Amino acid sequence: MKDLNFTEILPPELITEILLRVPVKSLLKFRSVSKFWLTLISSGEFIKNHLSLSANNKEDTHHVLIFGQSRYYKGNFKECLFRSLFNDSVTEAFDLKYPIEDNSKLFNVLGSCNGLIFLADYLECSLLWNPTTRMHKNLPDIRPRWKKYYVEYGFGYDELRDDYKVLGIFYNRCGLDGGEVKIYSLKSDSWTSVDYIGEEILNTSDSNRKMRLAYSGFFVNEKLHWDTITFGPNPGDVCRCREIIYFDLANEKWEKVEKPSYGVGETDLYMGTLGSYLCVFRDYNETQLGVWVMNGYGVKESWIKKFTITYPIKQVLYPPLFMSNNGEMLATLGTITSIMYNSKDDAFRYPHVINCNDFHGVTIYVESLVCPFSTEVTEKATKQRGKKLRSKPLRNK
Repeated sequence: MKDLNFTEILPPELITEILLRVPVKSLLKFRSVSKFWLTLISSGEFIKNHLSLSANNKEDTHHVLIFGQSRYYKGNFKECLFRSLFNDSVTEAFDLKYPIEDNSKLFNVLGSCNGLIFLADYLECSLLWNPTTRMHKNLPDIRPRWKKYYVEYGFGYDELRDDYKVLGIFYNRCGLDGGEVKIYSLKSDSWTSVDYIGEEILNTSDSNRKMRLAYSGFFVNEKLHWDTITFGPNPGDVCRCREIIYFDLANEKWEKVEKPSYGVGETDLYMGTLGSYLCVFRDYNETQLGVWVMNGYGVKESWIKKFTITYPIKQVLYPPLFMSNNGEMLATLGTITSIMYNSKDDAFRYPHVINCNDFHGVTIYVESLVCPFSTEVTEKATKQRGKKLRSKPLRNK
């Protein structure tokens, strides 16, 4: 038997349906089977369809937890399958090698979208990384107009333009003047300037107070969302989560999301996401966590209180990181690495994850074939690989 040509055995449509359900790491090997398989697996349509099936898998078998870097063990991350947390046995986190050779920097995971991770050490270097395919791309250098500054990032996908974008909001560390905003486009591989948030959105009742965005942006409905921090005229006069501000990646405009009408006795805690929904998590006197979900995006009346979670012990329950398709939520509680809450029976479980001591920050990503390079670069690489396959046909040993 000479060249392997599965299209002579099975129709291409059936081959496609089978491969769409194959894990990414196997697909990376299958690209060498034939030119047809390489072209199919590398095509944009196949990558999107495979991603959709993986992300919506009822068993969450393609979702992975990535543990951020330790200050003491630079050079790698840790990871484990999300599904393994459902087992009663001990789960082990495995090494995930650093995407670049320079391990002197302490990178933070600041965003996850469609299998791509956005990493940055805030001030000097940033990159896009697909941990499953082990491919990464360093983003071009960027410098704001201030010598001393800090930056908040957001990362998401512009479906209209089929483009991945990073938003950086830079603030002067020596003052409370307005910010400077830069946006990176993967398609153009460049940073451009966009307008900072308008005063009509950042409006506060007290002219002596200044509002800024806080922490990394949450990606929902093709928009990046931030909590806000309001600074008063006196040191220590700070109030967080006063507003929810978002940036629309499609039209590159800033807007505001109306918060729900809360009940008595609830205090601000965090804004976040559960699946594809924007959420607000509010605290009841450090005894319960109220989970508010916006069922109809942009409609204030669609906010509903989805859950009221009683803390299992007297420690603040941090907002859930992820909700599985069967209703279980992953969160952190005090110094405990992780905790699973089942909304169906209001029960808690404490998954035991070993080999992740001293690693901080947990992020969820879905295994995908999405490439951290532009479409043009990917197509060129596919053509070159196809030429090699034609010159070296596969044979049975």
